[in-house]
Amino acid sequence: MSKAYRIRPDGSTEPLNRIRVRNEEQDLQRLLEQNPDLLAGDQIRPEDPCRWLLVDREIAVPDPESGSDRWSLDLFFVDQRATPTLVECKRFEDTRSRREVVAQMLDYAANAVYYWEKDKLCAAARATAEKSGSDLETQLGILDPEWDDGEDAFFQRVEDNLRESQLRLVFFLDEAPWQLRSIVEFLNRQMERTEVLLIEARQYEDGESRIIVPSLFGYTDEARRVKRTVSVNSGKRKKWDRELYLAAMDEQFGSEIRDRAAYFLDELIGIGAEIAWGVGAKTGSASPKWTSVTTKALVTLYTDGNFYINAAAFKHDEDEREIMAKLIAAIEKHTELVLPDNYLEKYPLYTSDLWIPSIDGIVAALSDITSKD
Repeated sequence: MSKAYRIRPDGSTEPLNRIRVRNEEQDLQRLLEQNPDLLAGDQIRPEDPCRWLLVDREIAVPDPESGSDRWSLDLFFVDQRATPTLVECKRFEDTRSRREVVAQMLDYAANAVYYWEKDKLCAAARATAEKSGSDLETQLGILDPEWDDGEDAFFQRVEDNLRESQLRLVFFLDEAPWQLRSIVEFLNRQMERTEVLLIEARQYEDGESRIIVPSLFGYTDEARRVKRTVSVNSGKRKKWDRELYLAAMDEQFGSEIRDRAAYFLDELIGIGAEIAWGVGAKTGSASPKWTSVTTKALVTLYTDGNFYINAAAFKHDEDEREIMAKLIAAIEKHTELVLPDNYLEKYPLYTSDLWIPSIDGIVAALSDITSKD
């Protein structure tokens, strides 16, 4: 069993105390509800780390014989690709985590793909968002800043993915028994569209703090190769480009703002940006990227006239948080834009009357943190 260590000021090490989970609901379910990043989205999909929206906790699963609710799934999430993610939490010391939990999860999945519908899921997600003091529209904006087709269309994609069995089954434990690891690895090699994952979240004490180290098991390179993705996107999405983007700006706001947007894009390209064009059905987006700094877009400009700083997308990793902190500092230096203190929880938004006078300052700020000099 691997250990975790604290490094003392003199360079020596001291092992941290391992914590065994006693209260499954408190130490696993509630922990994950409040901290979905523990689902290790960066390990599941390194090229485009999963971001999570909690749809519901203890969501009911119908009995196929009666149609009435029989079971309840611990947690149900979706990611930014509308992939349904079913999560069951179990303590290592709960011997059911060996085999029974697998049969239980397969029961849930087999019935969810037939009985869960978009209206029910959308209503559950809306209630969950309101319970947290937010709203579903805001949460979808954080999940996918380029999504502009509304709640109904997003959960239609979730339902379509369920019908195609394109989903993710996650076992979340404080320690993964080897028997369960073997079962998960076997299932993952056999299942073509469904991901079966095991996340071990070991917990340690460090003074008054608790340290949690999530590790992904069961998703080997071989398992990734056998997966086949089915395109189930609902709605008429389209790929934007510069011509379509500027035409939309012209139609909505007139030539003056269109020309300022064109100037903005040209200035960004002049400091080394590559423009990633969005795929919104109604609203286009332009997201400059500097891949030498980060694969994520730092900012995005939409054809509805709004300019966003994509701060919340950078909160999941220490290096990313540092990049965003530098950008925020540079924007405060070069512009008069007002930035929220808790910017990592938001996508700060600026309307055209704010970003147009600040174009040169924004470009200068981006240049400060992306320049190789």
